[in-house]
Amino acid sequence: MMLVQILSGIHNLTTMLYGIYISAFFLGVKQNRRNIGTLFLFSCGEGLLYLIVSFLYGSLFAKELYPFVIHLPLAIFLVLYYHYPLISSLTSVLSAYLSCQISTWIGLFVLDLTRQEWCYYLARIITTVLVFVILSRFVCRTTAAIFAKDKRELCIIGFLPLIYYVFDYATTKFSSLLYSGNKAVVEFMGFAFCIAYLIFLFVYFKEFEQKQEIRQYSDLMEIQLMSIQKEIDQVRSSRQELSILRHDMRHHLNMIQTLLQNDPEQAQKYIQEINDAYDDTVITTYSKNDTLNSVLSIYQTRFMEKNLRLECRVRTQAELPCPDIAICTILSNALENAIHALEQAPEDNGWARLTITQKNHQLLLEIENPVDQIPRFVDGIPASSRKGHGIGVKSIVYYVEQLHGQYHFSVSDHMFILRIIV
Repeated sequence: MMLVQILSGIHNLTTMLYGIYISAFFLGVKQNRRNIGTLFLFSCGEGLLYLIVSFLYGSLFAKELYPFVIHLPLAIFLVLYYHYPLISSLTSVLSAYLSCQISTWIGLFVLDLTRQEWCYYLARIITTVLVFVILSRFVCRTTAAIFAKDKRELCIIGFLPLIYYVFDYATTKFSSLLYSGNKAVVEFMGFAFCIAYLIFLFVYFKEFEQKQEIRQYSDLMEIQLMSIQKEIDQVRSSRQELSILRHDMRHHLNMIQTLLQNDPEQAQKYIQEINDAYDDTVITTYSKNDTLNSVLSIYQTRFMEKNLRLECRVRTQAELPCPDIAICTILSNALENAIHALEQAPEDNGWARLTITQKNHQLLLEIENPVDQIPRFVDGIPASSRKGHGIGVKSIVYYVEQLHGQYHFSVSDHMFILRIIV
């Protein structure tokens, strides 16, 4: 009898220490001397509080108050001392409680084999120590990363431990329903596991879809940036070629004069070659910013190739209030969308008007173009049901938000208007 009482006391002590240390380590508390000492002092305080409650109100009542004497103060301690979020701390405590069931089952299995109560407590003590060593060395690093996730994911992760916690206390600590033979009670955990698993599958699938979309979108953005940068580099290269042509103009004129005197037909061919070279290096100056001029020159050419008209009114400084590549990406997507819209519009509506103004460290961008079919809006953003379309709008929204700016899409009298402030 004395041996059983001693082993029972050791079992209660090791279980409490196991729960406190594993709850902390699950969250990512470092397993160093300082934290081990701090958690031990906290364990002494909790143990003393439990003994006082047991002495005043009896051990049975103390066991029923265990969640309020041990578990809740532990969660609060992890929040206040180690500064972990409350939901992460509660999930960790509940998960540590759930892992205690390993020693419970082993103990009951040994008790069933030996019919000796001291064997039950000894088996639980040994199992608790072994499980603690395994979890602290091999599992806690993983749980620390899991319990650092956002609230929605933590609610899913903590759902099953919470259900088991409530079930265990309701059917074994506060009552004996679990051992009453009621089939509904016995099958409840299977039901809870099923619901938790189905919810997990649903949420996991949604998260997987969202991550895939973000990954694909990120890849598209990277490709788009590389494409725009390549075009800008080509325009800059053309600018250098234009400088060379201007520098060599005197030589060209002398050559033309000589050819006119000797071979007029050859002179015409030579003039045509120079003309073609200039066509490939046309860069219109719209503003003081060279990168902006390059992008606008590119799209002015694209508009002309499709027999469309682009009217530009640009007033900016040489230095823009945001990164050049970001605003050029926004502008490229907006003009590309305008081209797609104008291709479906009547010929007399084949135009777009671009206005860019820089005021007080802010850039105001407005694009207007006629639309034949009014697009569908979702949360104030044009949405396309056509496969492969809508990426440009997402790109505009993404970059404007990255720059902490504002965007507004609207349609008035079949006139599509995009306004951006960054």
